Amino acid sequence: EASYPLLRVAFAEQQIAAGKEVSAWGEFDLTAKAYSIAAPLGFYKTYRSLVELNQPMYGGGYVYSGYKIGDGKFQPWFKERETNEGGEFSAGFGVPLLKNRQIDQRRSEVMQAALARQATQPFTQAQLLLFNQEAAYSYWSWVAAGRSTRAAEALVDLGLQRVGQVKERVAAGDLAPIADIDNQRLIADRETKLIETARKFQASAIKLSLFLRDAAGQPMIAELAQVPDEVPPLTEIDAAQLESDIASAIAARPEIAEIDFEVRRVRVQIAEANNSMLPKLDAAVGAAQDIGNPTNSIGDKTPFELEAGLYGEVPLQRRQARGKRMAANAKLRQLCAKREFIVNKVTVAVQDAHSALQAAEMRIERAELNANLAEQSLQLARDRFNAGDIDLIVLNIYEKAVTDAQLVLIDAESDYFKAVADYRAALAQPAGSETN
Repeated sequence: EASYPLLRVAFAEQQIAAGKEVSAWGEFDLTAKAYSIAAPLGFYKTYRSLVELNQPMYGGGYVYSGYKIGDGKFQPWFKERETNEGGEFSAGFGVPLLKNRQIDQRRSEVMQAALARQATQPFTQAQLLLFNQEAAYSYWSWVAAGRSTRAAEALVDLGLQRVGQVKERVAAGDLAPIADIDNQRLIADRETKLIETARKFQASAIKLSLFLRDAAGQPMIAELAQVPDEVPPLTEIDAAQLESDIASAIAARPEIAEIDFEVRRVRVQIAEANNSMLPKLDAAVGAAQDIGNPTNSIGDKTPFELEAGLYGEVPLQRRQARGKRMAANAKLRQLCAKREFIVNKVTVAVQDAHSALQAAEMRIERAELNANLAEQSLQLARDRFNAGDIDLIVLNIYEKAVTDAQLVLIDAESDYFKAVADYRAALAQPAGSETN
């Protein structure tokens, strides 16, 4: 599984989503700001430097602290840049009181990124289930093609083994000379069918190589000798467990889990849109203290400074917020309808898988009976051929009937195990799990 390219794509999707979540958290990174500006020429010669740390808070708002120093002769309208000789320390915070208090764009993006990362788990599970289902289909098609090839080879061998016997009986006068020609013609016809069957086996082996890989992850072509002679025993499926299987499938299917994560993301968007409808009202508090000798006779920089305020803002029409909320609510209704349809599809898939398993099991029973009866008929036909009661053409009909019955049984068994793969996929069961 780990070497299958599409599964590696799914695993990489988890890393991509994790990276996007880390990126979303970047909005809450501690920010450092600094500058140093010198104006040594001109009437107002000034020198000022600043370093400041700003930390956005996940609960909304921010805190900051900093240090600055301003020296020189400042313009009267820029006196706030001037500090005492030791510089100025400052700190403060701001908090939202209405809009952005419960949620804001930054928190919304973090929440959505986290949900998107979690949604990659069912996405990967869906890819794994698809891998198992397609691999099972390819495997059982390969097994059926291989067993069909062996059946075709056995039919050719029957004709080849009879060449000497037919020639002896023609020479002895027991058979007409045309019997030898008919036998050669039948062998050629059977060899033609064998070539066709062998080509189908090669095609199935090539397709299986997409899932059958070596230690280096390269596709491997399976040989005819690797085809098993017999299939595993059939598993009993209780029709009474259909309802419980449907409930289990709905609870386990990754498509539904993906939709549920998407619903949660849209609910976050709705919460953000509702937040945007609120008026902005923020509170801020800042404090500053200069140290060192005063830089002027007034000494207006020396006292401790404290500032507090409220800031409000609201778009009167609020069309952007209303539009976001309208779109998010419509998206939620869309997802709910989509989820309902997926639940219906899962229910139908489980019902169809149950029906296919039961039908395949009955087909196998009838095919086994047909194969046994064909073998019995062939044995009687051989006795009659050896006694001279029937000719080679009639015997060929019985031999071909045996091979046809074997092919029908092979196809029925292949369809059964493909139905098992569909059943497991419908229930979101891993490969190799029991079906009851």
